[in-house]
Amino acid sequence: MNARPEARRRGRPTADETQMREQAIMEAAAALFEQQGFAGVTMAEVARRARISKTTLYARYPDKPTLFRAICSYACRVPAHRFAEVATKGREPEDVLADFAVAIVEATADPAADRFLRLAIFEARRFPELAEQILLESRAVAAPLIVWLEGLARDGRLSGHDPALLARQFGALVNGGHDGLLQCSAQESGKRIAAATALFRPLIRPQ
Repeated sequence: MNARPEARRRGRPTADETQMREQAIMEAAAALFEQQGFAGVTMAEVARRARISKTTLYARYPDKPTLFRAICSYACRVPAHRFAEVATKGREPEDVLADFAVAIVEATADPAADRFLRLAIFEARRFPELAEQILLESRAVAAPLIVWLEGLARDGRLSGHDPALLARQFGALVNGGHDGLLQCSAQESGKRIAAATALFRPLIRPQ
C-alpha cells in the first residue's frame, strides 16, 4: 500500500507566507485609512479586509497607532527602487541629475506615498513624531543620490557643500514645495526637473 502524502505541518509560516500576509495587511490598512481617516478605522475592520484573524493582526501591531506608523513607513519605502535603479557611472552629471529628478517626481506621484504623506500631514497633531520618521525614511530612500554626490565631492568635482544637504535641496526644487502638492501635472513636473537640473549643474566641475 502506498503511503499517504504527508500533510504540511502546522507551525511557523514560511518567509513567503509572512511577506504575503504583511503585504495584505499593508494594502488593507492603506485603503481603509485613505477612505476613512485614522479615527474611522478599526483593527477588526483591517483584519477582515486583510482576511486574517484579529489575533494575528494584534500579534504584529498591538494597536492602531502602531499600525498607522507602519503604514506611513511602508509608503516611504515604496519608491526606493526608483532611486536604486539610476545609473551613475561614466555618465554626464546633467543626465544623472535628470534621472534622479525623474525618480523624485515618480516617488512623489506614487499613490501610496502621496496619499499617506497627505494623511500624515493631516494627522500631524495626533502623531507629531511622524514628521521626523517620514523625513528620516525619505532621506534613506534618496541615499543613492547622496552617495553619488559624496563620490563627486571625494573626487574634488563638487563645490564645497554638504552632499546630504544638497540632495535634500535638489529634491525640494524638483518637488516644488507646497506648489507641488497643489499643482503636479506632467508639464509642471517637467519644468521643475529642467530648472532644478540647470541650477545644480554649475556646482559640479567637469572631469
